Amino acid sequence: MQFRDLISFLAVVGAASAAPRPQPLSFDDVVILAEDGSYSIVKEAEYADIVARNNLQPASPMEIEARTAAYASKSRRACGNSNEVQVTSDTKFLNWDVAMSPVVSAQGGSASVTLSSGYMLANSVSITATEGVIVEAVLTATLSVSYTQTWTSTETQAFAYTVPEGQFGVVVSQPLVRRVQGNYISGCVDAPDKKVPFTSDTYTNQVYGGGLNWVQGVIRLCNSTTYPVPFCIGEGSHT
Repeated sequence: MQFRDLISFLAVVGAASAAPRPQPLSFDDVVILAEDGSYSIVKEAEYADIVARNNLQPASPMEIEARTAAYASKSRRACGNSNEVQVTSDTKFLNWDVAMSPVVSAQGGSASVTLSSGYMLANSVSITATEGVIVEAVLTATLSVSYTQTWTSTETQAFAYTVPEGQFGVVVSQPLVRRVQGNYISGCVDAPDKKVPFTSDTYTNQVYGGGLNWVQGVIRLCNSTTYPVPFCIGEGSHT
């Protein structure tokens, strides 16, 4: 299977619509949710290679700092009063785990777990000052996104993961996020009265077979011999 770039990676046509019965999945199967509503199922080793080749890991703080410095070194415009957004980085990567099922124990025998209802994901903007409403309005217009957009999972039998005997497992989504970081600048660009840093995280809506309305990214089983289950991407644990 070949994935030339991020777009083809997400647009790949996998299995057709999910069958009426749950798609049985092994613990090392990863479901790639495509932008056309289809999905592909690959093994964990192949998935790791896809992630590496498409650079879908979060940028390191050093990389972000380098991009910010490069942006700041560009020639500035003449001083003038303005209210604008300065973007210092605009990246896409697979975000931290979002639980989509309770943690299931397979102590004493293998167990099966499917996606459950009530798990939520939302677009968000993080602002470190009181100008939040203003910045959010500017970003909404600039990026054409809604920060009131949320997704809530509903119970679906699209996929059924088998948790290996003696382990704990939870179905997680690792959504493809667009993270835009920068500053809201008010006043003179060269010597602003206010410079408010922000981080914007947004996702792309997609409806999939089997009754799943979610976002682009992947779905996989996060499993461990210990409880709570450590995040597969990110810091923390599933309880």
